[in-house]
Amino acid sequence: MTTREEHHRHRWQVASSHQVSEGMVVYQRCDCGHWRIASTPAYPVAYPDVAESIGA
Repeated sequence: MTTREEHHRHRWQVASSHQVSEGMVVYQRCDCGHWRIASTPAYPVAYPDVAESIGA
């Protein structure tokens, strides 16, 4: 049997982001209450999808 959480597709929204010496740390949350932390290198061009979400 599967749980409801296994069928949930998270919709991550940026809660905050912080510039650090290694690049950028991004705190993201989903409406379901889950959180995650993402990071980008010092040059976010390598990850344009993350860089765009930070600028939004």
